[in-house]
Amino acid sequence: MNFQSPIVFTDFHHASLLYSLILLFEKRLGGSVFRPIGVDWYRQGFWKILDNPDKVKQYLIIGDPDLNSVVGYYSIDGLKTTNNQVFLFQDNSGFLNKGITLDVFFQMPVDIVIASLPQHIEPFSHLCESHPNKPKLIYQIGNAWPIEAGLTRNVMASAIIKGVPEHIHFISYHQEFDLSVFYPDYSYPNQNIYSFINCFNLVESYATDWELFETVEKLMPAWTFKSTGFLCRDGRVDGHDKLAAQMREARFIWHTKYGGDGYGHVIYNTAAVARPMIVKMEYYHDKLGKELMIDGETCLAIDGLNPHEIVNKILYYSDEKRYTTLCQNVYTNFKAKVDFDKEANALQNFIQGLK
Repeated sequence: MNFQSPIVFTDFHHASLLYSLILLFEKRLGGSVFRPIGVDWYRQGFWKILDNPDKVKQYLIIGDPDLNSVVGYYSIDGLKTTNNQVFLFQDNSGFLNKGITLDVFFQMPVDIVIASLPQHIEPFSHLCESHPNKPKLIYQIGNAWPIEAGLTRNVMASAIIKGVPEHIHFISYHQEFDLSVFYPDYSYPNQNIYSFINCFNLVESYATDWELFETVEKLMPAWTFKSTGFLCRDGRVDGHDKLAAQMREARFIWHTKYGGDGYGHVIYNTAAVARPMIVKMEYYHDKLGKELMIDGETCLAIDGLNPHEIVNKILYYSDEKRYTTLCQNVYTNFKAKVDFDKEANALQNFIQGLK
C-alpha cells in the first residue's frame, strides 16, 4: 500500500503527543491528522481513556474550553453525509487540531489508525476491520507499556521497549516538537528554579519529592522556586511559547518525577533550550530520557543527597563559568541524541512498510 499524504486517525492522549503526530504526518508527509470528537465514540465503546463523565466531557464534548474550543469548520469533498464537517479546534496549548465524529470517520478514506493507549488497541482494531478502507493500525507507545502481540503488528515507540516480538513491524523514535519555539539560550538567567511536573503537589507518589522541593526552597530564600503545571501550586503554563520562555527564564529545571517518563517532553524540551535539570537518575533506569542525563555535565543528580547537600551542589554549579559549560553540554548532547530530520526519513520508510 502506498501511504502518500496519508489520512490518519488517532486518539487524543495528550496535547504534546498529538502535536508531534501532526508535525510528522501533516508538516513532513503532507497528510491529515484527525482525532475523535462527539460522545458516540464513548457510547459505542471506541473511546476508553477513562470511564468518567468529566473526562468524557473534557475530551469529547464540542466546545470544552480546554481541549475542544471550536475555531472553525470545513467540509471534506465526497462525503455522503449531511454532517460532513470537520471541527477545527485550538486547545490551551495554542495549536490547531482537527476532530471528527464517529459517523464522519466511516465516511473518510482513512489510511492509518493510531492507538496511543493500551485500552484502545482492541476497539481501534475493530475500527480498522469495520472501515471500508481497511486502514492499518499502529500502536504508538510513549510509556514503558508492553506490546499487545495478538492485535498489534505495527509499533512506533518513543520509549525503551524490551523483548519486541520478531513479527512486529517496529521503530524507535523521539516525539517531535517545534525547535523554532524550543531553541537554545546561553544567557545567565536569574536565580530561578522551576518545575513543570503536573500535579507535583498532589500525587501521592510524588509526596517525598514535593517535600524535598519545598525544603530546598526554604533553604534558598534568595532564589525563586516555581511549581507550574496542571493543578500545581503556581498554576499552569498554557502554550508552547510560554512554556519555552519560562524554561529559558529558569537557571535550573527541577524534574524529580517518581517513576520517570516514558518519553518525557519536559526533559527533551529542557535540553533543547539548553537548560540543565535537577534530577534523580534512579527514576530513569531503562528510560529513554536517561540519554540526556550525565551528572555534573548535563544535569545535577541529587540521588541520596540531603537538602543541604543539594543546595551546595546547586550553588557550586551556579558559578557562571561552570554554568555556561553545563548549558553548552546540555545542548550538544541533545543534538547528538535527537535528529528529527533523520528520524522523519526512517519513519516514512516505516509507514510505507505497515502490515
